[in-house]
Amino acid sequence: MTATTIASIIEQSCVAKGKAEFIADENLNLTGEELWQCIHSVAGNFKIRGLSKGDVLAFYCGSSVSQAVTFFACLVSGIIPCCLHVRETTERNRKNIDYIKAKKIIADPGLLVDAAALMSEEKILSLTAEFIAPPPPEELNLPDLNPDDPALILISSGTTGVPKCILHSQATLAATAKYGPYSYDCWSPKDSTIVVMDPSFAAWIHTVLPFIFIKGRVLFRGGFDPAEFLKTLAQEKIALAPLVPTVWRMVMAAEPEKYDLSHLKTAFYSGEPGSESLVEDLRAKICGNVMTSYLSSEGGDASGVVAGTDILSVAGQASSTGRPVKDAKLRIIDPEGTFADELPTGEIGEIAVKSASVAIGYFGDPGLTMEKFSDGWWRSGDLGFIDERGLVYVKGRLDNRINTGGIKVHAEEVEAALLKHPGVQLAAVVGESDPLWGEHIEAHLVVNDEAPSESELLEFCLEEELLPKTHLPKIIHFHQTLPTGPTGKLYRRGLKS
Repeated sequence: MTATTIASIIEQSCVAKGKAEFIADENLNLTGEELWQCIHSVAGNFKIRGLSKGDVLAFYCGSSVSQAVTFFACLVSGIIPCCLHVRETTERNRKNIDYIKAKKIIADPGLLVDAAALMSEEKILSLTAEFIAPPPPEELNLPDLNPDDPALILISSGTTGVPKCILHSQATLAATAKYGPYSYDCWSPKDSTIVVMDPSFAAWIHTVLPFIFIKGRVLFRGGFDPAEFLKTLAQEKIALAPLVPTVWRMVMAAEPEKYDLSHLKTAFYSGEPGSESLVEDLRAKICGNVMTSYLSSEGGDASGVVAGTDILSVAGQASSTGRPVKDAKLRIIDPEGTFADELPTGEIGEIAVKSASVAIGYFGDPGLTMEKFSDGWWRSGDLGFIDERGLVYVKGRLDNRINTGGIKVHAEEVEAALLKHPGVQLAAVVGESDPLWGEHIEAHLVVNDEAPSESELLEFCLEEELLPKTHLPKIIHFHQTLPTGPTGKLYRRGLKS
């Protein structure tokens, strides 16, 4: 193994961690030595069950030590893991399994019945404690792995479109591990983090692999409850707490002042734009150091755009994602042009990134790969601009634009305006079919006890000059909750009629 593979990072970190606890959940905790032994044992288990380098293994699991051990065993064995969405429909998961040509599927014991609807019984592995802890075979030679070897298939969340199968290599995952700490300002083996999201999405990779690299401690928790989350932060003396803004707002409504959060080094958010109120509340209620990063499944952590408290606490900059990390390159390009068609400072265009962690393409789709990737660059489909200070602002998705009477409105822009009203807790905006205008704007809100009326909200947006009249919602719906995907991000497709 070379230093440029994720497999070598996992092995070296386990050895360096030694007898100190490395990963833990409610049922199991492993030191570095124990983790490496379990990884070695599972690799032997794979061999016995006919899995070898280059095979695809589908995962149907929640976050746990057992899942992480098995995932790491894939990475050091050259087996390609692909985590399925445990909340996805059976039909979609079955299609995804066929598409990625998975040889077998491994599932949590409680999900075996559901797994049986996805693959035949002889292809199902049960992720039991016995699976990860058999005696390692006497003779097991792990394969030689090259930096360019395929290492991971990530199925995108698909909250705004059709999911894609993103292919990463040993080298791109190694770069994500090495550059991830820039997003969190956590570099010490004494630092710890908590993982509450399912492992289907890049958010899991972007958090876990960097903490393996720094030899920090990773705590896995299944399910999510705001009060339990706060209790765990306090009891386990967590250093990094990463959540998406929607979920952070739930946590801050759960009386965080009742818990000792003094050990927190960073309150981190990503996946959705921030706001001044979010940053202020996080600093006042959770942790004085607030950070955010623009991250993506295709881009990896070496492409991250990071903002700390020094940027976010300045008036007017809370919605910025900051500046690219060391060695990352970022351009704002014409959405209709090529990678060379760079736009001037301040002009909104498509964000393109280049770094050591950019994926090698889309699995099984050479056409889309050619369209989106070129010479190490990847065009994101995200819209944004760079201001005169070099700060990056994300303004929405190309496919999140609402075309109402020929006017292009970004859903995120309207959401950000509505969230500035003190009575609005959550906001999601979608475009609905309109016989006259093509589409009209509809907003879906969760409000507090002093609920503002629809007219009050529209007047607020106009009086505060947050939106022009053309961008105001035609209809506002009020809800107790809003639909979210497995990572907690707003699931706008679930709101469209």
